[in-house]
Amino acid sequence: MLRKLSQDRSKWLMALPTIALLLLFSLYPLLSMLHMSFTRSTLGQPFRAWVGLQNYKDALVDRIFTTSIGNTLIFGFGVTIAELIIGFLLALFFYRSVQAGRYLRTLALLPFIAPPVAVAMIWRLIYEPNVGLINHYLRQWNITQQSIPFLGQPETSLLSIMVIDIWQWTPFVFILALAALQSLPEEPYEAAAVDGATPFEVFRFITLPMMIPSLLVIGIIRLIGAFKVFDQVYMLTGGGPGISSQVATHYIYRTAFNSFNTGYASSMTIILLVIVIVVITALTLLHAYTVRRYD
Repeated sequence: MLRKLSQDRSKWLMALPTIALLLLFSLYPLLSMLHMSFTRSTLGQPFRAWVGLQNYKDALVDRIFTTSIGNTLIFGFGVTIAELIIGFLLALFFYRSVQAGRYLRTLALLPFIAPPVAVAMIWRLIYEPNVGLINHYLRQWNITQQSIPFLGQPETSLLSIMVIDIWQWTPFVFILALAALQSLPEEPYEAAAVDGATPFEVFRFITLPMMIPSLLVIGIIRLIGAFKVFDQVYMLTGGGPGISSQVATHYIYRTAFNSFNTGYASSMTIILLVIVIVVITALTLLHAYTVRRYD
């Protein structure tokens, strides 16, 4: 008994530095931001003029903030679903070919390890109305006679940024989905071959059910990353035209560092954090349900 207690104490002592660092760099900033959200703080004068819930009331009726939350949800779910579908289909196509899969995994690393600023500048040139690659081929193939300002009109600005994210992060989903496919047990496939199942039946009743938990985990990882989108919006549109491509992180940044209203920015950050926690918790519960169902 004493030996077990000594071992437990040793485990906690070894974990103590990590716990202390987590508290220092995670919990303390979060509590400071929560405190600041109840004040009329500015960048130069933090923690001043206690206002209670007024910042939260203002945020909930702020048209720009509510629109940015909607854009963030559209962006997050839109790119995540598209990346899951495309990445999974690519993984299905290549997972039987070990040699091709090895080369593709290497090539797939390139887009999502590229610096976000460099990616944004490349796509700015691709979207350029006069000499951009997309407009060039649209005119050459007589699809349109006039150049389309993809980043300069409300109807296409957010969608254009979503396309960039899909291009950059689909390879990440592809790599994870390919790894998950290659780790599936072979016994169900052997039994299906003996029973004379068609390829579609194998996919419908074996591959897809066994992949759903893994796809949900990949989707949760990507959704968390998509909710934090900032670089592309900052570099390409600045949230415009108007507020058509404004996302929550960019608006919070503008409020804190352009308007210097850190108290109000903190309240919006807390609201966004709560929304993300609710969404991710729901998906995590869904993942637990699928694991129990298909286990």
